[in-house]
Amino acid sequence: MSGQFRLAQISDTHIRTDDAGAAAGQLKRAMEQARDYRADVILLTGDLVNDEREDEYAALAEAIENPPAPLYLMPGNHDERTLLRSRFPQHAYLPREGPLHFTIEQFPVRIVALDDVVPGETHGLLRRSGAEWLESTLSAERTRPTLIALHHPPFLTHDLLFDTIGLLDAEEFANVVSRHRQVLRVVCGHHHRVAVGQAAHAPVIVAPSTSWTYGLAMDDGQRIAPRTSERPGWMLHAWTPTGGFASHFMGL
Repeated sequence: MSGQFRLAQISDTHIRTDDAGAAAGQLKRAMEQARDYRADVILLTGDLVNDEREDEYAALAEAIENPPAPLYLMPGNHDERTLLRSRFPQHAYLPREGPLHFTIEQFPVRIVALDDVVPGETHGLLRRSGAEWLESTLSAERTRPTLIALHHPPFLTHDLLFDTIGLLDAEEFANVVSRHRQVLRVVCGHHHRVAVGQAAHAPVIVAPSTSWTYGLAMDDGQRIAPRTSERPGWMLHAWTPTGGFASHFMGL
């Protein structure tokens, strides 16, 4: 289809060195599937490694060698910014200090990557500095279709655990998004299961983990974050100028 743009979103890979390469293998499978679907770009939306360890980032670097499309890395609450910067100096889009906010400008859809990680904590925060960066970045390009990526879901999922460790100032995020109608999609991870929500006018898609899936606990007495037999996977987001976005779960 003329003008189609395809974004492969891979999240919560949790690369480790004590699992006989299982998590790295799942990441490689996801990238091979992204190749099969001719993805234009691959975006990893956080929790790249499991324990913020240098050897895990080395294993991640090996797993993403020779990607089938331009590949970009975002941090999650299991990541360490300093190690991420030092291990991937060739990823020049990553700022050399401060939060790892960045934009990707060379595709038909503008991608705005927002670092909402709070070091040492599981939840995310936009904070005033993040809100100001997002407002300024979105204001710089009001006419181009835009996708925002972050790690923590910016809406209530109604899960007893994940709503306490999501984006805690999601209302401020929605306030910024509400002023920018060019934002057509918001994507995130963290929950290890597919969920769909809303931030102002923009649909929000939560990607699954490539490593394992969590169940849903909505009522007292239900198990909190049980690992389930649901398939791990990734998300394929396709866009055209006339049709907008469609997002697909791709099982591994």
